[in-house]
This record gives sequence, C-alpha cells and structure tokens, in this order.
Amino acid sequence: MPRFVEVQHQEWIAAPRAAVQAQFADLQHHIHANVHPKLSFEILSQGPDSARYVQVVRLLGIAQRDVFERRIHPDGRLVDTSVEGFNAGGSIEARFRDEARAGRAGTAVDLTVRLPLPPVIGPLLRPLLESQIRKELSAAAAEDKRDIEERGYVMPELRRQAA
Repeated sequence: MPRFVEVQHQEWIAAPRAAVQAQFADLQHHIHANVHPKLSFEILSQGPDSARYVQVVRLLGIAQRDVFERRIHPDGRLVDTSVEGFNAGGSIEARFRDEARAGRAGTAVDLTVRLPLPPVIGPLLRPLLESQIRKELSAAAAEDKRDIEERGYVMPELRRQAA
C-alpha cells in the first residue's frame, strides 16, 4: 500500500470565480500562453467536464511524466488524477469560492496536491520532498494569479464573441 505526501496551498485572485475556474480548466490556454514555464502539457482528449493530458515536471531533479484524467465537478472543483506514470494514484485538486479581501471581490483557490511517496523516500527525505512540492505549488499558483490579474485572461466564450 503506497504512502502519500499531501501539500495544501491557498491563493487569492482578484477576479470573479467563473473566470478563475475557467482559467484553471483551460489547458489550451495554459499551453499557448506558457502559463507554467516549468511544466509541459499535451492534451490527449478533452470534453466539457473532463480531459486527459500528459504533464511533465522536474521535482528534486527528477523528470516526472504522468497521464492525468481531469474531472470538472458541477460545483467547479477540478480534480486531476494521475492514472499512469511517476505519480500514478496521486492527485491535484482545486476548489474555488467567492471571497472579498480589503473590500475587493475575488476568489479564494484552495489547492491540494497528493502524491505517492517513492519507496526510497524515508522519514528523513519526506520533509525535503514536502518542501519542494510546497515551493512548486506556490509558484504555480502565483503564475495562475499573474495570468489572470496581470495578463488579463479572457474566458473562451468571451474570446469567441469578440472574434
């Protein structure tokens, strides 16, 4: 039975929940805008509430390739589960909720990464792995925040209307 490491992060984004959820779910946009320069994505299939994609990332100097299956739940929550690869059985979850801060409307994004621990990771290396995952998760969340707030992510249906 695999052991897991779980890391959580919260990011507040000054944008409506619908826009934040759309940006997080928009794999094409992430690829074309290079939102996450340390990650590479390849979309294998995509539907309105699901996707299957390949993600490659380096963690602790090791290239990790995974095939993820994404489910977009009716409440907007995203759950990406690794079904094949280095982190098979692991998951990335994003939950979204309206939250005002300092009088500004926005969206709180609660992120949880749950990854299986390789057998070679013992109690001494676990904190190092958790720290690295926390650092990468925080950086990725900041990249999404920057994409939405500074670059001005436009939801796909609004792009179609403008064309």
